[in-house]
Amino acid sequence: MKKSNWSAIGVYIIALIVLALALRGLPGNPTPQEITTPTWTENGPLELSPERGRFALLMSLADNHSFHFSVPIARMATPDLGYSNGNYVSLFAPGVSFLLVPGYELGKYFGFSQVGAFAGIGLIALINSLLVRAIAVRLGVHRWAAAAGAIVFLFGTPAFSYAVAPYQHHLSVFLILSSIFLLLGKQTRTALASVWFLIALAIPIDYPNLILLFPIAVWALSAGLGVVYQKEKVTMRFRVTYLLPIMSVLLPLAFFCWVNFESYGDPFQLAGTVASVKSIDANGLPAAPSDAGTEDLQQFTKPESQDKAAVHFFETRNLLNGFYIHLFSPDRGVIAYAPVMLIGLVGLWIMKKKSIASYVVMLSIIALDVLLYSMWGDPWGGWAFGSRYLIPSYALLAIGLAFVFDRYKKNIIVLLFLGIVSLYGIAVSTMGAVTSNANPPQIAVLSLEKQTNRVEKYTVERSYDILKSNHSKSFVFAYKAHAYMTAMQYYYVVVGVIAVLFVVVVINIFRYGNDI
Repeated sequence: MKKSNWSAIGVYIIALIVLALALRGLPGNPTPQEITTPTWTENGPLELSPERGRFALLMSLADNHSFHFSVPIARMATPDLGYSNGNYVSLFAPGVSFLLVPGYELGKYFGFSQVGAFAGIGLIALINSLLVRAIAVRLGVHRWAAAAGAIVFLFGTPAFSYAVAPYQHHLSVFLILSSIFLLLGKQTRTALASVWFLIALAIPIDYPNLILLFPIAVWALSAGLGVVYQKEKVTMRFRVTYLLPIMSVLLPLAFFCWVNFESYGDPFQLAGTVASVKSIDANGLPAAPSDAGTEDLQQFTKPESQDKAAVHFFETRNLLNGFYIHLFSPDRGVIAYAPVMLIGLVGLWIMKKKSIASYVVMLSIIALDVLLYSMWGDPWGGWAFGSRYLIPSYALLAIGLAFVFDRYKKNIIVLLFLGIVSLYGIAVSTMGAVTSNANPPQIAVLSLEKQTNRVEKYTVERSYDILKSNHSKSFVFAYKAHAYMTAMQYYYVVVGVIAVLFVVVVINIFRYGNDI
Protein backbone atom coordinates (compact mmCIF):
# COMPACT_ATOMS: atom_id res chain seq x y z
CA MET A 1 0.00 0.00 0.00
CA LYS A 2 1.26 3.49 -0.89
CA LYS A 3 2.47 5.78 1.88
CA SER A 4 -0.26 8.30 0.91
CA ASN A 5 -2.94 5.66 1.47
CA TRP A 6 -1.57 4.87 4.92
CA SER A 7 -1.62 8.60 5.71
CA ALA A 8 -5.28 8.87 4.69
CA ILE A 9 -6.15 5.86 6.84
CA GLY A 10 -4.33 7.44 9.77
CA VAL A 11 -6.26 10.70 9.37
CA TYR A 12 -9.61 8.93 9.46
CA ILE A 13 -8.69 6.66 12.33
CA ILE A 14 -7.99 9.81 14.35
CA ALA A 15 -11.27 11.32 13.10
CA LEU A 16 -13.12 8.20 14.26
CA ILE A 17 -11.49 8.46 17.69
CA VAL A 18 -12.55 12.11 17.95
CA LEU A 19 -16.15 11.22 17.08
CA ALA A 20 -16.08 8.51 19.75
CA LEU A 21 -14.78 11.04 22.31
CA ALA A 22 -17.62 13.46 21.49
CA LEU A 23 -20.44 10.90 21.14
CA ARG A 24 -23.21 11.77 23.56
CA GLY A 25 -24.66 9.19 25.89
CA LEU A 26 -24.99 7.44 29.21
CA PRO A 27 -24.37 3.80 30.14
CA GLY A 28 -27.32 1.45 30.46
CA ASN A 29 -30.40 0.28 28.60
CA PRO A 30 -32.98 2.89 29.66
CA THR A 31 -36.70 2.12 29.84
CA PRO A 32 -39.25 4.65 28.54
CA GLN A 33 -39.99 5.63 32.15
CA GLU A 34 -36.29 6.32 32.82
CA ILE A 35 -35.89 8.41 29.69
CA THR A 36 -38.49 10.91 30.89
CA THR A 37 -36.33 11.74 33.94
CA PRO A 38 -33.94 14.73 33.93
CA THR A 39 -30.95 12.36 33.96
CA TRP A 40 -31.72 11.36 30.38
CA THR A 41 -33.45 14.53 29.15
CA GLU A 42 -32.24 18.03 30.06
CA ASN A 43 -29.13 16.71 31.82
CA GLY A 44 -28.52 13.87 29.38
CA PRO A 45 -28.31 12.91 25.72
CA LEU A 46 -32.06 13.11 24.93
CA GLU A 47 -32.47 16.75 25.83
CA LEU A 48 -34.62 17.92 22.91
CA SER A 49 -37.92 16.65 21.55
CA PRO A 50 -36.59 15.76 18.04
CA GLU A 51 -34.09 13.42 19.71
CA ARG A 52 -36.71 11.88 22.01
CA GLY A 53 -39.27 11.62 19.20
CA ARG A 54 -36.95 9.64 16.94
CA PHE A 55 -35.70 7.56 19.85
CA ALA A 56 -39.31 6.81 20.83
CA LEU A 57 -40.04 5.36 17.39
CA LEU A 58 -36.76 3.46 17.54
CA MET A 59 -37.68 1.89 20.91
CA SER A 60 -41.20 1.07 19.74
CA LEU A 61 -39.87 -0.66 16.62
CA ALA A 62 -37.05 -2.53 18.37
CA ASP A 63 -38.71 -3.45 21.66
CA ASN A 64 -42.44 -3.59 20.85
CA HIS A 65 -42.27 -4.27 17.08
CA SER A 66 -44.95 -1.64 16.58
CA PHE A 67 -45.43 1.71 14.85
CA HIS A 68 -47.93 2.67 17.56
CA PHE A 69 -46.54 3.95 20.84
CA SER A 70 -47.38 2.54 24.24
CA VAL A 71 -48.30 5.25 26.76
CA PRO A 72 -44.84 5.23 28.45
CA ILE A 73 -43.09 5.62 25.09
CA ALA A 74 -45.63 8.25 24.02
CA ARG A 75 -44.87 10.31 27.14
CA MET A 76 -41.18 10.52 26.24
CA ALA A 77 -42.03 11.82 22.75
CA THR A 78 -44.10 14.81 23.90
CA PRO A 79 -44.49 17.59 22.88
CA ASP A 80 -43.71 16.30 19.37
CA LEU A 81 -46.13 13.38 19.47
CA GLY A 82 -48.64 12.36 16.81
CA TYR A 83 -52.16 10.98 17.17
CA SER A 84 -53.97 8.96 14.52
CA ASN A 85 -57.00 6.68 14.71
CA GLY A 86 -56.83 6.56 18.49
CA ASN A 87 -53.11 5.67 18.54
CA TYR A 88 -50.05 7.62 19.56
CA VAL A 89 -47.64 7.73 16.63
CA SER A 90 -44.47 9.44 15.45
CA LEU A 91 -44.45 12.95 14.01
CA PHE A 92 -41.09 12.37 12.32
CA ALA A 93 -40.15 10.74 9.04
CA PRO A 94 -39.30 7.11 9.88
CA GLY A 95 -35.99 6.59 8.09
CA VAL A 96 -33.63 7.69 10.88
CA SER A 97 -35.28 5.45 13.50
CA PHE A 98 -35.21 2.42 11.19
CA LEU A 99 -31.54 2.85 10.32
CA LEU A 100 -30.53 3.16 13.98
CA VAL A 101 -32.17 -0.12 15.04
CA PRO A 102 -29.03 -2.29 14.42
CA GLY A 103 -26.85 0.01 16.53
CA TYR A 104 -29.50 0.08 19.25
CA GLU A 105 -29.70 -3.71 19.37
CA LEU A 106 -25.92 -4.11 19.35
CA GLY A 107 -25.52 -1.53 22.08
CA LYS A 108 -28.29 -3.14 24.10
CA TYR A 109 -26.40 -6.43 24.08
CA PHE A 110 -23.44 -4.72 25.78
CA GLY A 111 -25.58 -2.56 28.08
CA PHE A 112 -25.29 0.69 26.05
CA SER A 113 -28.42 0.79 23.88
CA GLN A 114 -28.68 4.57 23.53
CA VAL A 115 -24.95 4.92 22.81
CA GLY A 116 -25.13 2.20 20.16
CA ALA A 117 -28.00 3.98 18.44
CA PHE A 118 -26.26 7.36 18.44
CA ALA A 119 -23.04 5.79 17.12
CA GLY A 120 -24.82 4.98 13.86
CA ILE A 121 -25.10 8.68 13.04
CA GLY A 122 -21.42 9.18 13.90
CA LEU A 123 -20.40 6.48 11.42
CA ILE A 124 -22.54 8.08 8.70
CA ALA A 125 -20.90 11.44 9.46
CA LEU A 126 -17.45 9.88 9.07
CA ILE A 127 -18.49 8.35 5.73
CA ASN A 128 -19.73 11.78 4.64
CA SER A 129 -16.32 13.30 5.29
CA LEU A 130 -14.78 10.50 3.21
CA LEU A 131 -17.27 11.31 0.42
CA VAL A 132 -16.34 15.00 0.55
CA ARG A 133 -12.72 13.99 0.09
CA ALA A 134 -13.51 11.44 -2.62
CA ILE A 135 -15.63 13.86 -4.67
CA ALA A 136 -12.97 16.57 -4.44
CA VAL A 137 -10.27 14.12 -5.55
CA ARG A 138 -12.44 12.87 -8.41
CA LEU A 139 -12.81 16.48 -9.54
CA GLY A 140 -9.03 16.93 -9.59
CA VAL A 141 -8.17 18.27 -6.13
CA HIS A 142 -4.98 17.01 -4.48
CA ARG A 143 -5.65 14.40 -1.78
CA TRP A 144 -4.32 16.56 1.08
CA ALA A 145 -6.37 19.60 0.07
CA ALA A 146 -9.40 17.32 -0.23
CA ALA A 147 -8.71 15.98 3.28
CA ALA A 148 -8.60 19.54 4.64
CA GLY A 149 -12.05 20.28 3.24
CA ALA A 150 -13.40 17.03 4.68
CA ILE A 151 -12.00 17.73 8.15
CA VAL A 152 -13.41 21.25 8.21
CA PHE A 153 -16.85 19.93 7.27
CA LEU A 154 -16.82 17.24 9.92
CA PHE A 155 -15.31 19.19 12.82
CA GLY A 156 -15.42 22.88 11.84
CA THR A 157 -19.16 23.34 11.29
CA PRO A 158 -22.32 22.59 13.30
CA ALA A 159 -22.31 19.24 11.47
CA PHE A 160 -20.08 18.05 14.34
CA SER A 161 -22.81 18.61 16.94
CA TYR A 162 -25.28 16.66 14.81
CA ALA A 163 -22.85 13.79 14.21
CA VAL A 164 -23.18 12.77 17.86
CA ALA A 165 -26.99 12.90 18.19
CA PRO A 166 -29.91 11.21 16.35
CA TYR A 167 -30.80 13.78 13.69
CA GLN A 168 -31.55 13.27 10.00
CA HIS A 169 -29.06 15.75 8.59
CA HIS A 170 -26.06 13.47 8.08
CA LEU A 171 -28.23 10.84 6.45
CA SER A 172 -29.49 13.48 4.02
CA VAL A 173 -25.90 14.54 3.33
CA PHE A 174 -24.92 10.92 2.69
CA LEU A 175 -27.63 10.53 0.05
CA ILE A 176 -26.65 13.80 -1.66
CA LEU A 177 -22.91 13.12 -1.69
CA SER A 178 -23.27 9.47 -2.71
CA SER A 179 -25.45 10.48 -5.66
CA ILE A 180 -22.99 13.14 -6.80
CA PHE A 181 -20.06 10.72 -6.47
CA LEU A 182 -21.86 8.13 -8.61
CA LEU A 183 -22.82 10.67 -11.29
CA LEU A 184 -19.23 11.90 -11.51
CA GLY A 185 -18.12 8.37 -12.39
CA LYS A 186 -19.06 6.15 -15.26
CA GLN A 187 -22.79 6.63 -15.70
CA THR A 188 -23.75 3.01 -16.23
CA ARG A 189 -27.30 1.77 -15.78
CA THR A 190 -26.30 0.26 -12.44
CA ALA A 191 -24.90 3.60 -11.27
CA LEU A 192 -28.00 5.48 -12.43
CA ALA A 193 -30.29 2.93 -10.80
CA SER A 194 -28.36 3.42 -7.56
CA VAL A 195 -28.79 7.20 -7.81
CA TRP A 196 -32.55 6.91 -8.33
CA PHE A 197 -32.75 4.49 -5.41
CA LEU A 198 -30.95 7.03 -3.19
CA ILE A 199 -33.21 9.85 -4.37
CA ALA A 200 -36.31 7.89 -3.43
CA LEU A 201 -34.78 6.73 -0.15
CA ALA A 202 -34.26 10.38 0.80
CA ILE A 203 -38.02 10.90 1.23
CA PRO A 204 -38.55 8.67 4.30
CA ILE A 205 -35.35 10.14 5.79
CA ASP A 206 -36.63 13.73 5.67
CA TYR A 207 -39.45 15.03 3.46
CA PRO A 208 -37.69 18.27 2.33
CA ASN A 209 -34.99 16.05 0.79
CA LEU A 210 -37.33 15.68 -2.18
CA ILE A 211 -36.63 19.34 -2.96
CA LEU A 212 -32.92 19.28 -2.11
CA LEU A 213 -32.26 16.29 -4.37
CA PHE A 214 -34.26 17.70 -7.30
CA PRO A 215 -31.13 19.03 -9.08
CA ILE A 216 -29.54 15.58 -8.74
CA ALA A 217 -32.69 14.02 -10.23
CA VAL A 218 -32.43 16.36 -13.23
CA TRP A 219 -28.76 15.44 -13.65
CA ALA A 220 -29.55 11.72 -13.44
CA LEU A 221 -32.42 12.08 -15.87
CA SER A 222 -30.27 13.91 -18.42
CA ALA A 223 -27.62 11.19 -18.08
CA GLY A 224 -30.24 8.49 -18.49
CA LEU A 225 -31.62 10.14 -21.60
CA GLY A 226 -28.15 10.17 -23.14
CA VAL A 227 -27.70 13.97 -23.08
CA VAL A 228 -24.15 14.95 -24.06
CA TYR A 229 -22.86 18.48 -23.44
CA GLN A 230 -20.36 19.63 -26.06
CA LYS A 231 -18.67 22.96 -26.60
CA GLU A 232 -21.16 24.36 -29.09
CA LYS A 233 -24.20 22.09 -28.84
CA VAL A 234 -26.13 19.60 -26.79
CA THR A 235 -26.96 16.21 -28.27
CA MET A 236 -29.22 13.44 -27.02
CA ARG A 237 -29.18 9.74 -27.87
CA PHE A 238 -32.53 8.65 -26.51
CA ARG A 239 -33.51 5.03 -25.95
CA VAL A 240 -36.48 3.77 -23.98
CA THR A 241 -34.19 1.39 -22.10
CA TYR A 242 -32.33 4.40 -20.67
CA LEU A 243 -35.35 5.00 -18.44
CA LEU A 244 -35.20 1.56 -16.83
CA PRO A 245 -32.94 2.68 -13.94
CA ILE A 246 -35.73 4.99 -12.74
CA MET A 247 -37.69 1.89 -11.74
CA SER A 248 -35.36 1.53 -8.75
CA VAL A 249 -37.40 4.22 -6.97
CA LEU A 250 -40.23 1.75 -6.44
CA LEU A 251 -38.72 -0.15 -3.51
CA PRO A 252 -38.03 2.89 -1.27
CA LEU A 253 -41.40 4.40 -2.17
CA ALA A 254 -43.15 1.12 -1.37
CA PHE A 255 -41.38 1.05 2.00
CA PHE A 256 -42.45 4.65 2.64
CA CYS A 257 -46.10 3.94 1.81
CA TRP A 258 -46.06 0.78 3.94
CA VAL A 259 -44.74 2.68 6.98
CA ASN A 260 -47.38 5.37 6.54
CA PHE A 261 -50.14 2.80 6.24
CA GLU A 262 -49.00 0.93 9.35
CA SER A 263 -48.62 4.18 11.30
CA TYR A 264 -51.54 6.29 10.15
CA GLY A 265 -53.80 3.98 8.14
CA ASP A 266 -53.09 5.97 4.96
CA PRO A 267 -50.10 5.19 2.68
CA PHE A 268 -49.94 8.80 1.48
CA GLN A 269 -50.23 10.57 4.85
CA LEU A 270 -47.18 12.63 5.77
CA ALA A 271 -46.08 12.59 9.40
CA GLY A 272 -46.08 16.38 9.54
CA THR A 273 -49.79 16.50 8.72
CA VAL A 274 -50.82 14.14 11.54
CA ALA A 275 -52.63 15.62 14.55
CA SER A 276 -50.28 16.40 17.42
CA VAL A 277 -50.44 15.81 21.16
CA LYS A 278 -48.58 18.12 23.54
CA SER A 279 -49.31 16.37 26.84
CA ILE A 280 -50.77 13.13 28.24
CA ASP A 281 -52.85 12.95 31.42
CA ALA A 282 -52.67 10.38 34.24
CA ASN A 283 -55.13 8.15 32.38
CA GLY A 284 -52.99 8.07 29.26
CA LEU A 285 -55.29 10.38 27.27
CA PRO A 286 -54.37 13.52 25.27
CA ALA A 287 -54.37 16.60 27.48
CA ALA A 288 -53.70 20.31 27.27
CA PRO A 289 -50.32 21.59 28.46
CA SER A 290 -50.31 23.74 31.57
CA ASP A 291 -49.80 26.98 29.63
CA ALA A 292 -52.65 26.40 27.14
CA GLY A 293 -55.44 28.98 26.87
CA THR A 294 -59.08 27.98 27.36
CA GLU A 295 -59.84 28.60 23.69
CA ASP A 296 -57.26 25.96 22.70
CA LEU A 297 -58.46 23.17 24.97
CA GLN A 298 -60.40 21.25 22.33
CA GLN A 299 -57.52 20.96 19.87
CA PHE A 300 -55.39 19.46 22.65
CA THR A 301 -57.92 17.11 24.21
CA LYS A 302 -59.45 16.12 20.86
CA PRO A 303 -56.50 16.01 18.43
CA GLU A 304 -58.73 14.82 15.57
CA SER A 305 -60.18 18.34 15.37
CA GLN A 306 -56.84 19.78 14.22
CA ASP A 307 -56.42 20.88 10.61
CA LYS A 308 -52.80 20.52 9.46
CA ALA A 309 -51.34 20.80 5.97
CA ALA A 310 -47.73 20.51 4.83
CA VAL A 311 -47.83 23.71 2.73
CA HIS A 312 -48.58 25.77 5.84
CA PHE A 313 -45.00 25.25 7.00
CA PHE A 314 -43.60 27.50 4.24
CA GLU A 315 -44.25 31.21 3.76
CA THR A 316 -42.44 33.47 1.29
CA ARG A 317 -42.89 36.39 3.69
CA ASN A 318 -40.39 34.66 5.98
CA LEU A 319 -37.58 34.90 3.42
CA LEU A 320 -35.72 38.02 4.55
CA ASN A 321 -35.83 37.07 8.20
CA GLY A 322 -34.77 33.54 7.28
CA PHE A 323 -31.77 34.78 5.31
CA TYR A 324 -30.67 36.86 8.27
CA ILE A 325 -31.06 33.97 10.71
CA HIS A 326 -29.10 31.45 8.65
CA LEU A 327 -26.33 33.77 7.50
CA PHE A 328 -25.84 36.64 9.95
CA SER A 329 -27.63 36.08 13.26
CA PRO A 330 -25.50 35.50 16.39
CA ASP A 331 -27.56 32.46 17.42
CA ARG A 332 -27.60 30.54 14.12
CA GLY A 333 -25.63 32.42 11.46
CA VAL A 334 -22.88 30.88 9.34
CA ILE A 335 -20.67 33.89 10.02
CA ALA A 336 -20.89 33.29 13.77
CA TYR A 337 -20.38 29.50 13.69
CA ALA A 338 -18.47 28.55 10.53
CA PRO A 339 -17.35 31.60 8.50
CA VAL A 340 -14.83 29.53 6.53
CA MET A 341 -17.75 27.91 4.70
CA LEU A 342 -18.41 31.15 2.83
CA ILE A 343 -14.95 30.83 1.26
CA GLY A 344 -16.22 27.57 -0.18
CA LEU A 345 -18.30 29.62 -2.63
CA VAL A 346 -15.05 30.82 -4.19
CA GLY A 347 -13.96 27.20 -4.48
CA LEU A 348 -17.16 26.22 -6.24
CA TRP A 349 -16.46 28.93 -8.83
CA ILE A 350 -12.97 27.47 -9.31
CA MET A 351 -14.56 24.01 -9.65
CA LYS A 352 -16.72 25.29 -12.51
CA LYS A 353 -13.82 24.78 -14.93
CA LYS A 354 -13.54 21.13 -13.90
CA SER A 355 -17.20 20.15 -14.13
CA ILE A 356 -19.98 22.53 -15.11
CA ALA A 357 -22.60 19.91 -14.20
CA SER A 358 -21.22 19.53 -10.66
CA TYR A 359 -21.03 23.30 -10.26
CA VAL A 360 -24.65 23.84 -11.32
CA VAL A 361 -26.00 20.97 -9.22
CA MET A 362 -24.08 21.86 -6.04
CA LEU A 363 -24.91 25.55 -6.28
CA SER A 364 -28.57 24.70 -6.94
CA ILE A 365 -28.75 22.45 -3.86
CA ILE A 366 -27.19 25.17 -1.69
CA ALA A 367 -29.62 27.77 -3.04
CA LEU A 368 -32.61 25.48 -2.50
CA ASP A 369 -31.41 24.65 1.01
CA VAL A 370 -31.16 28.32 2.01
CA LEU A 371 -34.44 29.28 0.29
CA LEU A 372 -36.42 26.36 1.66
CA TYR A 373 -35.45 26.82 5.28
CA SER A 374 -35.64 30.61 5.09
CA MET A 375 -39.33 30.18 4.25
CA TRP A 376 -39.73 27.55 6.99
CA GLY A 377 -41.99 28.54 9.86
CA ASP A 378 -39.18 27.79 12.32
CA PRO A 379 -35.93 28.78 10.55
CA TRP A 380 -34.10 28.54 13.88
CA GLY A 381 -34.62 24.75 13.97
CA GLY A 382 -36.05 24.99 17.46
CA TRP A 383 -33.41 24.90 20.14
CA ALA A 384 -30.30 24.14 18.13
CA PHE A 385 -26.55 24.65 17.85
CA GLY A 386 -25.98 26.80 14.78
CA SER A 387 -28.03 26.39 11.64
CA ARG A 388 -28.61 22.64 11.49
CA TYR A 389 -30.70 22.99 8.35
CA LEU A 390 -27.63 24.11 6.36
CA ILE A 391 -25.58 20.99 7.07
CA PRO A 392 -26.10 19.72 3.47
CA SER A 393 -24.80 23.08 2.23
CA TYR A 394 -21.78 22.85 4.54
CA ALA A 395 -20.84 19.52 2.92
CA LEU A 396 -20.97 20.95 -0.60
CA LEU A 397 -19.18 24.14 0.42
CA ALA A 398 -16.47 21.96 1.99
CA ILE A 399 -15.82 20.50 -1.48
CA GLY A 400 -15.42 24.08 -2.71
CA LEU A 401 -13.12 24.81 0.23
CA ALA A 402 -10.93 21.90 -0.85
CA PHE A 403 -10.51 23.64 -4.23
CA VAL A 404 -9.39 26.83 -2.46
CA PHE A 405 -6.82 24.89 -0.43
CA ASP A 406 -5.64 23.27 -3.65
CA ARG A 407 -5.44 26.51 -5.63
CA TYR A 408 -3.36 28.27 -2.97
CA LYS A 409 -1.35 25.28 -1.76
CA LYS A 410 1.96 27.14 -2.11
CA ASN A 411 0.75 30.47 -0.75
CA ILE A 412 1.68 30.55 2.94
CA ILE A 413 -0.33 33.71 3.65
CA VAL A 414 -3.55 32.30 2.20
CA LEU A 415 -3.02 28.92 3.87
CA LEU A 416 -2.41 30.67 7.19
CA PHE A 417 -5.62 32.69 6.80
CA LEU A 418 -7.63 29.61 5.84
CA GLY A 419 -6.12 27.72 8.75
CA ILE A 420 -7.00 30.39 11.32
CA VAL A 421 -10.60 30.74 10.13
CA SER A 422 -10.98 26.96 10.01
CA LEU A 423 -9.55 26.53 13.51
CA TYR A 424 -12.05 29.10 14.79
CA GLY A 425 -14.88 26.97 13.42
CA ILE A 426 -13.32 23.84 14.92
CA ALA A 427 -13.08 25.47 18.36
CA VAL A 428 -16.69 26.66 18.25
CA SER A 429 -18.19 23.45 16.85
CA THR A 430 -16.29 21.19 19.23
CA MET A 431 -17.66 23.20 22.14
CA GLY A 432 -21.19 22.44 20.95
CA ALA A 433 -20.44 18.79 20.22
CA VAL A 434 -19.21 17.97 23.73
CA THR A 435 -21.90 19.99 25.52
CA SER A 436 -25.39 20.48 24.11
CA ASN A 437 -27.49 21.36 21.06
CA ALA A 438 -30.03 23.11 23.31
CA ASN A 439 -29.35 26.74 22.39
CA PRO A 440 -32.57 28.76 22.42
CA PRO A 441 -33.23 31.13 19.53
CA GLN A 442 -32.62 34.77 20.34
CA ILE A 443 -36.30 35.51 19.83
CA ALA A 444 -37.24 33.20 22.72
CA VAL A 445 -34.74 34.45 25.27
CA LEU A 446 -36.84 37.20 26.87
CA SER A 447 -39.78 34.91 27.65
CA LEU A 448 -37.34 32.21 28.81
CA GLU A 449 -35.68 34.62 31.23
CA LYS A 450 -39.06 35.39 32.78
CA GLN A 451 -39.50 31.68 33.50
CA THR A 452 -35.99 31.03 34.86
CA ASN A 453 -35.32 34.43 36.50
CA ARG A 454 -31.76 34.48 35.17
CA VAL A 455 -29.84 35.70 32.15
CA GLU A 456 -30.18 33.19 29.30
CA LYS A 457 -27.50 33.03 26.65
CA TYR A 458 -28.28 31.96 23.09
CA THR A 459 -24.89 31.78 21.35
CA VAL A 460 -21.84 29.57 21.81
CA GLU A 461 -21.44 31.34 25.16
CA ARG A 462 -24.11 28.98 26.45
CA SER A 463 -21.90 26.02 25.61
CA TYR A 464 -18.93 27.72 27.27
CA ASP A 465 -20.95 28.18 30.46
CA ILE A 466 -21.88 24.49 30.42
CA LEU A 467 -18.19 23.59 30.33
CA LYS A 468 -17.43 26.05 33.13
CA SER A 469 -20.07 24.30 35.25
CA ASN A 470 -18.07 21.06 34.68
CA HIS A 471 -20.73 19.36 32.58
CA SER A 472 -20.37 17.50 29.29
CA LYS A 473 -22.81 15.15 27.61
CA SER A 474 -20.01 13.11 26.05
CA PHE A 475 -20.39 9.40 26.87
CA VAL A 476 -16.64 8.97 27.41
CA PHE A 477 -16.56 11.92 29.80
CA ALA A 478 -19.66 10.79 31.73
CA TYR A 479 -18.52 7.16 31.87
CA LYS A 480 -14.80 7.48 32.65
CA ALA A 481 -13.00 10.73 31.95
CA HIS A 482 -14.86 12.85 34.54
CA ALA A 483 -12.84 11.09 37.25
CA TYR A 484 -9.56 12.40 35.80
CA MET A 485 -10.31 15.86 34.39
CA THR A 486 -12.84 18.66 34.29
CA ALA A 487 -15.24 19.17 31.40
CA MET A 488 -13.22 22.18 30.24
CA GLN A 489 -10.03 20.13 30.22
CA TYR A 490 -11.83 17.42 28.29
CA TYR A 491 -12.87 20.00 25.71
CA TYR A 492 -9.26 21.15 25.39
CA VAL A 493 -8.15 17.55 24.78
CA VAL A 494 -10.75 16.97 22.05
CA VAL A 495 -10.27 20.29 20.28
CA GLY A 496 -6.50 19.90 20.62
CA VAL A 497 -6.51 16.55 18.83
CA ILE A 498 -8.60 17.98 15.99
CA ALA A 499 -6.41 21.08 15.73
CA VAL A 500 -3.20 19.04 15.53
CA LEU A 501 -4.76 16.76 12.91
CA PHE A 502 -5.88 19.74 10.83
CA VAL A 503 -2.53 21.56 11.08
CA VAL A 504 -0.67 18.40 9.98
CA VAL A 505 -2.97 18.13 6.97
CA VAL A 506 -2.41 21.80 6.02
CA ILE A 507 1.36 21.39 6.36
CA ASN A 508 1.16 18.41 4.02
CA ILE A 509 -0.83 20.50 1.54
CA PHE A 510 2.13 22.90 1.40
CA ARG A 511 4.78 20.13 1.29
CA TYR A 512 3.21 17.67 -1.12
CA GLY A 513 0.56 19.72 -2.92
CA ASN A 514 2.29 19.30 -6.29
CA ASP A 515 2.69 15.54 -6.01
CA ILE A 516 0.53 13.36 -8.20
